[in-house]
Amino acid sequence: MIDRRPNYYDTFQCLGGSCPDTCCRDWSVALDGDALADYAAPSPLRERIARNLVADEDGDVCFRLDEQGLCALLTPDGLCAIQRDWGEEHLCAHCAAYPRFIEEFGCLTESSLAVSCPEAARLLLEAPRFTLIEADDGIEDPPFEGVDPDLLRGLEHSRAQVLALLDGGAGAIWEKLRALLVHTETLQGFIVREEYGRMASLPLPPTGGPDPSRRQGPAVRLLELLAGLEPLRPDWPELLKERAKQLSALSPADYIALRTGYERANPRWERQLSNLACYLVFRHWHKAVNDDALYGRAAFVCAACTVLYHLSLFQPGEEAALWTRFSREVEHDEDNLSQLIWAPNRWIAADFI
Repeated sequence: MIDRRPNYYDTFQCLGGSCPDTCCRDWSVALDGDALADYAAPSPLRERIARNLVADEDGDVCFRLDEQGLCALLTPDGLCAIQRDWGEEHLCAHCAAYPRFIEEFGCLTESSLAVSCPEAARLLLEAPRFTLIEADDGIEDPPFEGVDPDLLRGLEHSRAQVLALLDGGAGAIWEKLRALLVHTETLQGFIVREEYGRMASLPLPPTGGPDPSRRQGPAVRLLELLAGLEPLRPDWPELLKERAKQLSALSPADYIALRTGYERANPRWERQLSNLACYLVFRHWHKAVNDDALYGRAAFVCAACTVLYHLSLFQPGEEAALWTRFSREVEHDEDNLSQLIWAPNRWIAADFI
């Protein structure tokens, strides 16, 4: 079995009460059976836990959220009462794992850190490069039942090509994203026709051509589209609408000046976007083995980079916070993510190709 993770994965440490945007907010955390049994043990904290358990719309038992969307077990100092009083080993499975996520395919295990966590976003933002660490125990495990091994091999090869392009290939980041879409459009045709073997022999297209991000229209349309999705927090669509309005009001000269000023003030902007694109490709690419929707995922990567770059123009120095908000609103909402993945032609492809 192969085990793979980013090289910064093991350096992560929860900021606890110092976190600028706690994960103990907005999300209903479904409790596993072991946690419920653990929390039933007599203790002073048990009564507080019992008072703050509710059932969600699916019937799962969750911690109650207060009027501000904060978990009822969160203390005024920003710490979880369970972790503070009992220790990390008593956290429920979801809370103990976050922001780590693991994807398993039987023959392959991949781990990463969701950028919905501010500290995970900072680690990715500041990483010199997006580098993967791989370990192989030498055992030839087959893929899980239902995972087509030929498709998985094709995804493995194509993703390695794309990561190499995004991380260190020739061309500007926007040229690389254009090449990504062109390449994935052909790959999607192979997947539809079940010609998985051809995925391993397809070369990447050359980078170059006009910069699609130099036009304000695509960014405005994406901001408006995202503003129409179901929000986790009401201030998110308000921010997107305001930025779309500001962007639309800029003259071409002012738009170029805004971008030029930002890029001069933040010389690492392209490396930061490259790291973000690599993270998104690493996290989402192989999920096409379940639904064949590879092209939509590539379009999602392009959209995310475009939106977050343009949001950063108006909030320089707040890139990590913006990545965190975007991830919480889109990556962690299955409906929102699905809407973007399954309708790429109407919102991103034509603007990049």
